[in-house]
Amino acid sequence: MGILSRVRARGEAFIARRLQGEAVALEASIPGSAGALCELRVEAESEPQADGERLRLRAHFKLSLRRPAAPRGKIAGRVALPARIGRWIERRLESPVAQLLAAPVLDRDFNTWVEVRASSAALDEGSRALVPEKLSALGIQPSRDKPLQTWAGALTGARPGFAMLTMLQLDKERMPPPLQQALGDKPFQLTATVVNVVEEP
Repeated sequence: MGILSRVRARGEAFIARRLQGEAVALEASIPGSAGALCELRVEAESEPQADGERLRLRAHFKLSLRRPAAPRGKIAGRVALPARIGRWIERRLESPVAQLLAAPVLDRDFNTWVEVRASSAALDEGSRALVPEKLSALGIQPSRDKPLQTWAGALTGARPGFAMLTMLQLDKERMPPPLQQALGDKPFQLTATVVNVVEEP
């Protein structure tokens, strides 16, 4: 077994052990002089059921790059690696050329939320039973006949911007035959929701 195969096998085994009816959360951030430049949070939870298992994975990524107000000096003393990375990014952004290249993402907040729900239990509504409940409150009604759908629109108010939501509904019978065979006799359904929001500061 090669090195990559061993790493992958050990990683999958670790995740399997941690997700036996438990929740796992990981988070990281890169700080800047005026707040976090980048933030990431991942949560995973497994819930055993009578005839299968349900898994939920959530992730949130935020990017907030600001145009430097003025050049800053070097940080004195020992600092953590995330802070050094953040300072390195800010120093690069002091360059007019870098600001020109990064103009589409500067002085805006980019947020991405991802939620994946999967189940190996027999669900009467299939993947539709895994659709996040909050979507109906937003007036979004996914169609069962369309496995991949997208909604988009402008944001108004104090922080104008743009939002886009993409949803994938996948049932076992829609999967390629080799993948269906690999899953065996158990049912399987999955929904994946991705929300991207761009806001002015």
